[in-house]
Amino acid sequence: MGFFNLYKPKEYKYRYIYYDPKKEALKEREKQETIAEQVRNGEYKPTIRRGTFREMADKNKNFRNQQTRQSNIRIVIIIIILLAIAYFLLK
Repeated sequence: MGFFNLYKPKEYKYRYIYYDPKKEALKEREKQETIAEQVRNGEYKPTIRRGTFREMADKNKNFRNQQTRQSNIRIVIIIIILLAIAYFLLK
């Protein structure tokens, strides 16, 4: 009876993930306690502080401007050298 066999798609078997809110809260409290302990001991120093992104953006902007300026100077020097070579070859 191959004529009546219809295509049946595979069934999706969802695997449930066990979530324990108490365990997650406990982990969060332990993490906060370790950070608080490091702050008390003077070991903890946050890597991101207010204004760091602006400082890095300004630093990168200045560096990019400097690189662009150097590139333009190189291009001008190369053009001058090529024009001098062309002048001496055509002379």
